[in-house]
Amino acid sequence: MPDGKGGRQTLIGDSLYEVEAPEGERVTVEYQDIKLQAKTVRADTKKRTVVAEGDVVLEQGPTRLTGVRLDLDLAEKIGVLTDGAADLEGGLHLRGAVLAKVGPKTFTITDGTLTACDGDHPTWAFHLASGRVTLDGYARLKTVVFRFAGVPLLYTPYLLWPALQDRVSGFLVPAVGYSSDRGGFLGLSYYRVLGRSADATLTAELYTKRYTGLGLELRARPSEKTVFEGFYQPVYQQDDGRWQWQTRGTLKSDDLAPKTRGVVSWIDFSDIGFFQSYNRDFNLTSTRSVKSGAFVTFTSDPFAVNLRLDRELAFYGPTEALSERLPLVEGRLRPTPLLGQRLFAEATAQGGFLKIDRGPGQPAGSYGRFDLFPKVSAPLSSIPWLSLQADAGLRLTTYTQSLDDRQTALVAERYDRAYGTFGAQLTGPSFSRIFESGLGPFTKLKHVIEPRVDWSYVTEPAGMRRAPQFDEVDTLVPGNSLRYALVQRLLGKEKAGAARDVASLEIGQTYSFSLPGGATSSTTLAKHSPVDATLRVNPSSNVNVDARTTYDFHAGQMTSASLSAGLTGKDSTLQLSLYDSRPVGVPEASTQLRAFGGLPIVKKLLRLDLQVNYDIGKGKMLESRSLLTVEGSCFKILLEYRDLRIGSVPSRDFRIGLNLKNVGSFLDFTGSVSP
Repeated sequence: MPDGKGGRQTLIGDSLYEVEAPEGERVTVEYQDIKLQAKTVRADTKKRTVVAEGDVVLEQGPTRLTGVRLDLDLAEKIGVLTDGAADLEGGLHLRGAVLAKVGPKTFTITDGTLTACDGDHPTWAFHLASGRVTLDGYARLKTVVFRFAGVPLLYTPYLLWPALQDRVSGFLVPAVGYSSDRGGFLGLSYYRVLGRSADATLTAELYTKRYTGLGLELRARPSEKTVFEGFYQPVYQQDDGRWQWQTRGTLKSDDLAPKTRGVVSWIDFSDIGFFQSYNRDFNLTSTRSVKSGAFVTFTSDPFAVNLRLDRELAFYGPTEALSERLPLVEGRLRPTPLLGQRLFAEATAQGGFLKIDRGPGQPAGSYGRFDLFPKVSAPLSSIPWLSLQADAGLRLTTYTQSLDDRQTALVAERYDRAYGTFGAQLTGPSFSRIFESGLGPFTKLKHVIEPRVDWSYVTEPAGMRRAPQFDEVDTLVPGNSLRYALVQRLLGKEKAGAARDVASLEIGQTYSFSLPGGATSSTTLAKHSPVDATLRVNPSSNVNVDARTTYDFHAGQMTSASLSAGLTGKDSTLQLSLYDSRPVGVPEASTQLRAFGGLPIVKKLLRLDLQVNYDIGKGKMLESRSLLTVEGSCFKILLEYRDLRIGSVPSRDFRIGLNLKNVGSFLDFTGSVSP
């Protein structure tokens, strides 16, 4: 007989025993990996069956059954539980009038519920007439009503739910929803295991109006340091009978070869109008540019070689601007000491093919560009409180095509550009004072005052306006200028740790000895740039403030100002940016406020995230977005609203989503509100 403990044992047949527990206690029966407790246990030692009644608890590994009565076959480890509940491996919970264990990992249920919520009163549950649940398999449920907070939200005569604990091929739980402009929504997904390190998900997104979408998502990890994720989706537009498509993905590999890393990332689509209207993610629908690219980098100190291929498409209202590298090979030599660190040499080089198309009236076409930029620098001071360094470089760039005289088109004429760069940087003499009295978390403070002078001279090459403009390699501002600034720094040392910058203030101005284009003496005053000031404050890793301003004494006005501040906590964040631009001679200033942040309203239950972009000068809200998240132990509700006022057609959108534990996205409602 199985080992029974804790009660009075009575023989009521040849092999039939009954054990009854004393008042307030329970009988315990242990058999192999099964532990059974109840007020009364009747066991047949010959047939190896058990009938348990009263506060029945059966534990078998991670599975736990409770109920009023249990008929159990110990040999087969199957049985029937009356008015019972089962807490299964993986967080599934079954309750039913009749609950039967019909296999090692299979249960049937009659007139009951299935949920992933803990407790006797689950937030959500599938109420069903009957069902069969197989761990590492599927839950097949009949006559199902989904209830959330006791409210019935969905009825289906049949539901197939994956009760998977591992990667097993099969259908996932359908997603349902509604969109104001697309009608009802049904999302179907099939998950397929393709091997130990690869899988795929096939999806169908079915709307009653406008769209029918298919999709394929592939995931693979062919090696320890190589990961691939890719998505492709063709979509049929019901209104005009056209097929549209979109794709995105990434491939990252850190083990292509020794000292070699490769990354591929892409996003592309058939039409921007379709892309922004079909996707429900507000970040995608409001995007103003899309980028795709790939690179393979080999690094062997002090050299690095990079093969680069990328594409960017930017949108300016109805105009699209395209720029591509097709491809480009880049090389870099980091600063390397020569002559016993008396001299340092560095260089960048690149060569490849570029393509630009920035819209009507702008240059468009493909051309080759080859660039070499060697540079040497030398430290000229060994005094600790004084730093002096000089540098010189020569940049040689060849373009297979050049701009015409009006700079509106590319012409098949080669252009070779060469110019020199010279500079010197002086910092100091530095003055400092240490304060032993602490402040906040800092035990010591150090105040440093140091002047800085930077001289820069860039020669002007012949025909410089002929160079096509693609990136920073082509940007050239020749001139002879001197920047002088006074810098103050406050460093703090905590009880444990090294000293770090707490605050800094820099006030400076640039003087140009000569201006581009042959400036005359009448422009002497313009050689002095506006005075600029930058204040940075970082009292802790969670707080940062950056304030900047420029003031033109000649014009007697502030020309620009900005304030950026950030505050981050364990569960909250706030980022604030204020920009004010008032160029001399421009009658209308531009002032904008951008802010985003989030905080828990009720800890671990309710969270609010906000984002705004407001034009203070025009008194107009450009964009606002709010996201309210209600999260419990087994569910998450997303309430999202966006008001977009940029462009000719403003829009207001909302989204309501419900995610369930062990299910994923279950309900999704989107819509538009008339502006």
